Amino acid sequence: MRLTAFSDIALRVLLLMGGLAPETMLSTQRIADGVGAPYNHVAKTVARLRGMGLLCSQRGRSGGVMLTEEGREARVGQVLRVLEADTAIVECEADETACPLNHGCRLRRALAGAREAFYRELDEVSIAELVNPRQVGPIAVQLGLRPPEQLDSGTPTFAI
Repeated sequence: MRLTAFSDIALRVLLLMGGLAPETMLSTQRIADGVGAPYNHVAKTVARLRGMGLLCSQRGRSGGVMLTEEGREARVGQVLRVLEADTAIVECEADETACPLNHGCRLRRALAGAREAFYRELDEVSIAELVNPRQVGPIAVQLGLRPPEQLDSGTPTFAI
């Protein structure tokens, strides 16, 4: 199964934010720089993740975007189910008139089962479990964040 570019960016945002100290706020521009995606795409993604309760934001000079505890503990499969909800694996899922073999089609059902198996596998993994300090570290330094600090969990994180 192939993820949409939107979901790819969303996962990058969650992984980046998950590697930062819990109270760290970043501007959408800094997040875009960190995940290597255009600002406009990241802004739309951040808005969607905020709407899902995975990120929160604060306006103003010292404002920014922050990963919520719900975002840190979110299951990847659940996140993708929401983000990929409108994405068809094959054209006939979105448009039943696209295929003359549509009536009684078993392929569509098999593909739906495969998609659900994919999501179920990812339900076993949280965003926090996927965070790799070796990946986030260089990006955090590039964004001007302090070197890693050890939290109670022993996981290196970065702070402003």
